[in-house]
Amino acid sequence: MSGAFLLLRLSLKRVRLLLLATGLVLAGFQVLRVLIAASVHKAGDFEQIAALLPPAVRTVLGPSVTSVMSFNGIVCGGYFDLGIVLALVVLTIALATLPAAEIETGFADLILARPMRRHWLITRTIALVLLAIGLMLFMITAGIWSGLALFAPADAPGPPARQVAALVVNLGMLLLSWGGVAMAFGAACRRAVAGPATALIAFASLLLDYAQKLWSPLEWIGWLSPFRYYAPFELIMGDPLPVENLLVLGAIALTGFTVAYFIISERDISR
Repeated sequence: MSGAFLLLRLSLKRVRLLLLATGLVLAGFQVLRVLIAASVHKAGDFEQIAALLPPAVRTVLGPSVTSVMSFNGIVCGGYFDLGIVLALVVLTIALATLPAAEIETGFADLILARPMRRHWLITRTIALVLLAIGLMLFMITAGIWSGLALFAPADAPGPPARQVAALVVNLGMLLLSWGGVAMAFGAACRRAVAGPATALIAFASLLLDYAQKLWSPLEWIGWLSPFRYYAPFELIMGDPLPVENLLVLGAIALTGFTVAYFIISERDISR
């Protein structure tokens, strides 16, 4: 167990600057979002901004457009902003494919030269992904509360804690599901294949999700996209977090972890 802990600590040491820098950028951006939302709120321009949205965007947002284009909607945008979500998915994929890099560089041979079971390569990676996701979500939330404490208008106290918690869980499970997919690829393929392949699948899944919202005939295959079970706009409207969506995302993550455990136990890591 001590060897596994040392392995996790070494992995954290290798990525600590990346995680710290990313977390600070996310927190700082959230503070800026609150400042922008407060300025727009004081000017009363939310309705005018909503009216400028392209029809396709209004179709994707659906009835949640009014809630999204509000003070709370802009403040909580860090949990569903497309750029942030994609950046976090890519970060998760990079961390989840760490075993592939260790096998290619021969570092896995050095690890297993110690009295340590193979499964720790995957168990360590799961722990690393969980810690990274938790840190990123904490930094986003810390940025929101810090921004609200500094800039929130008196008549706009901010989003309810329950709503923020639901958004955090929803985004966290989405990232974990892609971590599971990436881990399965990382256990089976070279890193030059595992990372790009998972990223391409994630991008295609995102496009599929948007396409089926814009064109109803695609709904019959829309269920294949994990992004379909990520519903932040409904949460912004005040709807409860759908448990079935969490179960689907959790099942994707668990399947990926299980496949990774199986593959790493059978793979010849000497080449």
